[in-house]
Amino acid sequence: MLLRNQKGMTLIEILLSIVILTIILVTAMKFFPQMGMLNNQNGTKQQAVNDVKELLIDWQKKGDNLKTFLADPSSGALSGYDHNDANYYYFKNKKGKLDVEIKIKKTPDLNTTPSKAYLVHIKLKNDRETTISETYGYIIVN
Repeated sequence: MLLRNQKGMTLIEILLSIVILTIILVTAMKFFPQMGMLNNQNGTKQQAVNDVKELLIDWQKKGDNLKTFLADPSSGALSGYDHNDANYYYFKNKKGKLDVEIKIKKTPDLNTTPSKAYLVHIKLKNDRETTISETYGYIIVN
C-alpha cells in the first residue's frame, strides 16, 4: 500500500480560500467610505463648536464697545451690524468659509447695578445655509 503525504494544501483549496477572502473584503470595503464621510463631518462639527466658542469669548470681551453701541446703534462701535427688530440687534460676519449670525437681546436679562447681562446667540452656517453650530451666552456690560 502506497501512502500519500496529506500534510499540505492543494492548489484548489488555496484558490478557493483566496476567492472567499476577496468576497468578504470587497463586501466590507463598502462600509469604509461611509465611515470616512462620518469622520469628516464629525471633524467639521468639532471645529465649528470650537469656532463658535471663540466667537462668544471675543464678543464677551467687547463689553465697552457694546455699551457704546447700545447707547447709539448708528455709532458703528461694533462691526457687522445688520439690522434690528423689537427685541434683538443682528450682526453678520464671516469666519473663514462660514457665515456668522449674531443676535444680541436689546434688554438685559440681568439688570443690577452697575452690571447688565445681555443675551447673545451665535450661529455658524455653511455655504448651504445649514446651521453647523450655535451657542448662547451673556455679555456683561458695566
